[in-house]
Amino acid sequence: MLLEEADISNGITLNMDETEALFWKKAFPDLFSMQNDHKRHTFYYKLEMELGNITTYIRGACQKQPLALLLIGGLLSLKPMANNIWNMVKNDLGEIKGPDEMKVITTDHMGQIFTYCYNDLPYYLQPCFLYFACYPIGFEIPATSLTQMWIAEEFVEEEDKQTSLESTANKYLDELVQRSLVFVSKRSIVGTIKSCRLPRSIHEFAIQQSSMEGFSVVNPNQREIESRFRLAIYQDNENQYTEVNHIRSFLAFNCDRIVLGSAMLLKVLALRNSTILVTTLPDMIYLRYLSLRGSNITKLPENIGDMENLQTLDVRDTSIDTLPESLWNIKTLRHVYVNPSHQIKGPPAETHIDNLHTLKTVAAHESWLKEFPHFLIHLRKLAFSNWDNVDWKFISNLLSHMDNLISMAIMGNIIPSEALDIRAFSNLEMVKSAKLEGEWICRKLLIDNVKFPPNLTKLTLTKSGLKGDPMPTLERLQALKVLSLQDDAYIGNQMVCSANGFPQLQFLKLEKLKNLENWEVKPAAMSQLITLHVVQCQKLISNHPDLGNHPNLNHVTDKVID
Repeated sequence: MLLEEADISNGITLNMDETEALFWKKAFPDLFSMQNDHKRHTFYYKLEMELGNITTYIRGACQKQPLALLLIGGLLSLKPMANNIWNMVKNDLGEIKGPDEMKVITTDHMGQIFTYCYNDLPYYLQPCFLYFACYPIGFEIPATSLTQMWIAEEFVEEEDKQTSLESTANKYLDELVQRSLVFVSKRSIVGTIKSCRLPRSIHEFAIQQSSMEGFSVVNPNQREIESRFRLAIYQDNENQYTEVNHIRSFLAFNCDRIVLGSAMLLKVLALRNSTILVTTLPDMIYLRYLSLRGSNITKLPENIGDMENLQTLDVRDTSIDTLPESLWNIKTLRHVYVNPSHQIKGPPAETHIDNLHTLKTVAAHESWLKEFPHFLIHLRKLAFSNWDNVDWKFISNLLSHMDNLISMAIMGNIIPSEALDIRAFSNLEMVKSAKLEGEWICRKLLIDNVKFPPNLTKLTLTKSGLKGDPMPTLERLQALKVLSLQDDAYIGNQMVCSANGFPQLQFLKLEKLKNLENWEVKPAAMSQLITLHVVQCQKLISNHPDLGNHPNLNHVTDKVID
């Protein structure tokens, strides 16, 4: 693990070489990535000529403290390399550090550096940073839900008509990461942030700063609530939050016995594995983000359509098995997440919700067979769960018109050949991720008939029951980086990866392929592979006890052979 990816807020001391590398990598990431040492040394020389000993002074001010180096380096990376700007940073750090240049940075000094870096944030990033104070320390925060909350709180400004609010919010998060105020916990294989967190010391600063500014309060008493706009609860209590009409956000984590009364101005209500009594949910007409994941709520109110500003609804991990029809009258809806196992119907075909970006995981509405649901054309992420009762030719035609789709999932008991029509898949040029779950009637990969989305980077096949080796087809997908074959996706006993096949593949998972006995990897196949998981493939593992050390896979850094 790279140093800046670890929690370095615990006072690790670096040697001079590590200090230099850490600072330069943050301050000049493009320079650090250069393979040409001569160009790099030339740049260093010119920098010292232009700025004198400023860079040396700045590094000295950080006293080899990793977190301080990351923060100041990240701050400088976003500023022009100009004498007046770098001099200003030098002078500011001098005031923090004090006259003794060898003075060791104490907790108080680190607090001043945190404050300096916070004050340097653009105005639109400051509330985004303070929002982290609403999460428990050490909590791994899903990036998607976080940015959706920012949007609901109206922290995210529209750039132009062509750029979505979600894209802008992701840029905000990227900048906080670049500044080292936020650390990435997980990235997708294509580099997007999946989850993030704050080092403990920065998180404690965020809570303190947030409280000081009246932005939010954690586990409050009634008096504290009166002067705060956001409440976060992550310890069991029996408090009744009834006088909260001024509150903008309410977040609860793993809590029981919470009573939430009237909250007319609430924009965000997020419950995570919490038992709560919400007495006036339909009256929250300004609510934009509603997540009930893992909560005890079993049914949504029939008049939920009165929440005319709702953007995100997340009822995964609940026992909610129906959605009120009035929900689909909310024209502001952008993201809807439901349990895939509950076969919850999607919106009727005549619904006018053209802002909808995400619909996961719903059953096709019967009206779709009679009328073309135009709102689906605008979707970017789509997952269906009841394909068995749907006209596949209709669905194939539908997919061929979904030009904005980037992620799709098809889940059912069977997948007929019509579902894999060339016309449907080949037109999905934007699709990066696809999951197909269900038995293929044709029992083979239809090498001559199927043309997967041309820019596909992630593919998951589950319960497919393919008899023919799928690798000759899949290895030709030039952009594919992640491949998972699970639960008898392939029921044959031999698999071959050809020479130079899978040129971009980085992650391969073979799970519960009970008949697979032999797997041959030709020279230069999967040359970019980083992660290999072979799980519950007993016959293959027994035949290849040294599978993880295959000569063509010996550079793999993460192997699970179980």
